[in-house]
Amino acid sequence: MSWISEDDIKAIRQQADIVDVMSRYITLEKKGKDYKAICPFHDDHDPSLSISTDKQIFKCFVCGTGGNVFTFVQKIENISFLEAVCKVAELIHYPLHMDKSQFQLKVDQNQPLYDCVQSYIRFLTYELQSENGESVKRYLSQRKINEDIIKRFEIGYAPESSRSVKYLKAKGFNEQILTDTGLIRTHDLDTYAVFDNRLMIPIHDENGNPVGFTARRLNEDKDVAKYINTSETKIYHKGNLIFNYHRAKAFAKKNKRCILVEGAMDVIAFEKADIHESIACLGTACTKEQITLLKRLNVPLVVCYDGDRAGKAATYKFGKLAVDYGLNFSIVKNTTGKDPDEIFNELGKDELYLSVHKTVSFVEFLFDYLPNQYDLDNYEDKKKFTSEMQSFIERTCTDFEKADYYSRIRDLTGFDLSHQSANIPAPKKESRNNAAVVRNIEPLKNGRTLAEHGVLWMILNSKLAADQFKDQIGFFQDPVCEELSLYCYDMYRNMDHIDFDVLMSYIEKEDVRNLLVSLMENAFHVDGYNEDFFNDSLMKIKECTLQAQIDNLNDQIKSVQDPMLKISLASKKQELIIQRNEILHRKEG
Repeated sequence: MSWISEDDIKAIRQQADIVDVMSRYITLEKKGKDYKAICPFHDDHDPSLSISTDKQIFKCFVCGTGGNVFTFVQKIENISFLEAVCKVAELIHYPLHMDKSQFQLKVDQNQPLYDCVQSYIRFLTYELQSENGESVKRYLSQRKINEDIIKRFEIGYAPESSRSVKYLKAKGFNEQILTDTGLIRTHDLDTYAVFDNRLMIPIHDENGNPVGFTARRLNEDKDVAKYINTSETKIYHKGNLIFNYHRAKAFAKKNKRCILVEGAMDVIAFEKADIHESIACLGTACTKEQITLLKRLNVPLVVCYDGDRAGKAATYKFGKLAVDYGLNFSIVKNTTGKDPDEIFNELGKDELYLSVHKTVSFVEFLFDYLPNQYDLDNYEDKKKFTSEMQSFIERTCTDFEKADYYSRIRDLTGFDLSHQSANIPAPKKESRNNAAVVRNIEPLKNGRTLAEHGVLWMILNSKLAADQFKDQIGFFQDPVCEELSLYCYDMYRNMDHIDFDVLMSYIEKEDVRNLLVSLMENAFHVDGYNEDFFNDSLMKIKECTLQAQIDNLNDQIKSVQDPMLKISLASKKQELIIQRNEILHRKEG
């Protein structure tokens, strides 16, 4: 890390407000002088991530993740620590001068697969411009897809199978890579390309790596699927991908909104209208991984699914999930029954532009959608309708909205909920979410672990404590504590104090870094080095060590048959008991 000085790291960290930086990625809520947020690193629904403005650190009290401004950017961007330092420096306009060629970039084991897909993209775009692709170009022209969009989205044409297979093999890609990318299949010793005579639109992951394709048929043969996507592969996981995410995220932040549509052609429809912040989940039911990507944009989401029956059903399913995950979204009120591409082609650019400004809340959408799903002339259905509406009103609406909505429910059903709001219990989370939380709860610490944490806190505050612990005990039983102590000893070789910024920059393992953050929160309420606290913690560790030795001797005494050996073991045990009792009496005194 010599090419980024410790002084620069410290200066950047001191000048960067963790609240300002984190708010670019997630929504923060002020609580007193500190902030809370929905944790982006686990399946979170209630704000469990805390940000300390004084200490400039964050900590999730469910999954345990914590760190400073650098480690937050490193984790949420999935980049190296040094890249995170550079990113933060850029955000705060800090004049960091360095040779970026010295980055030790991680080798991505999937790079050969990305290279293969990218090579195939080049072949498809070439085929589109060839004589074979003339009919496809005419089709694109009829759909009002211009050359600029074709180039931007790298749209191409997949010719008949043998041409694709011949090209890929001529490029030197072996059959294993071609199979792993989902570009070819083998059946009865016959190798063939998956995509044959189709319009090809590449799909990328969140970082812009090409991972697969969505492909449209070029005729109206009802026996052939209109669209097919790449099958699940090592790099293509449908539930983890959002089409156009890597291009749209910058426009979303700039325009302070993101438009969610159903398919790739709908995204391209908005591109035709010079609207560049649209994305699509490629027809799959939205997953937790996709929700996480949407939350990272940290902008309001505008849901613009098709206006037909299926589109409204998809909007309903997405809305329920989005409420569970705390997404900020509204819904386009599409009364045309058309999808975005049809709106552009039939009604024009201006109509599509205006359509995404005509939005309603999820509750407003439900007032239109749910009466068609329930029979409001049936008493039981009226109760179910009322219960569902009540749940979403309480979870998403302000007080003045609630009054209006409950009045409308009374008109529709006769049920008066106007005085129920304050008494409605919070909805139970689904068991899958509870399970996720239970798995992440940190286990209760035993007496020795607490004492080791206390000693570590003193070591972090004093070189004297580090020297005394090495002389009197020498090691930590907890491996994470032991690893953090080694970082401290190493820093004390060159400094007479611990610089928390520099120490955090050295630590690579997340569990060690999370322990440091927990200690920095100072749960012991001991500021600086305190001799009494340090000695008490040392004695507790010694007491626990002696007790463990006594327990071990008890086990040996039970298992041995030799009377003389039993006597010898009992004598050793008695010596240890005396030593332990001396420590206990000293603590009581």
